[in-house]
Amino acid sequence: MASLFARAIARERRPLILLSFLILIGAIFVGTFAPPDPVLNEELERLLEEVQKGGYAMVFLNNAMIAMTFFVPLLGLGSAFMTSYTTGAAMSVVASTAGANAQALFVTMMLMPHSWMEFLAYSLALTENVVLLQKLVSKKGLENELGPFLASVVLALALLALGTLTELITINIISGALA
Repeated sequence: MASLFARAIARERRPLILLSFLILIGAIFVGTFAPPDPVLNEELERLLEEVQKGGYAMVFLNNAMIAMTFFVPLLGLGSAFMTSYTTGAAMSVVASTAGANAQALFVTMMLMPHSWMEFLAYSLALTENVVLLQKLVSKKGLENELGPFLASVVLALALLALGTLTELITINIISGALA
């Protein structure tokens, strides 16, 4: 089993993991320049209500569903870019509402450890997407990819669970310090 996890993050995949990481961060940053959208604001309010009701489980399930779409060959690539861009656009809405700077909010997000865990999880999913797509197109080696695929899914979900827990702990610490 350990070798499956090692194959999921093998040396030849690391540049792709890094590239995926940078593309996700870049798409979010670009999204912070989007003009505030009232429709997105309403969606954010609805999502916040759901998260407040569901707590840890809701945050994790939302992130897990996003990550699972990123694994789907080809479709996941578009989904990843759009989800990341929309996250940046959501930062623009939040910043506008709070009278803050969206790019400063982006930098603050990047200082949070949970963000790095989430980005790594999403990067693993995108990397597997590209590997699967390449193997589907070349019709070579697909039969050897089930193990690394499953290991990537498990690693991504574990990172998202840990990231969600870290995020909630951070929020509680910050909320307590501000009270």
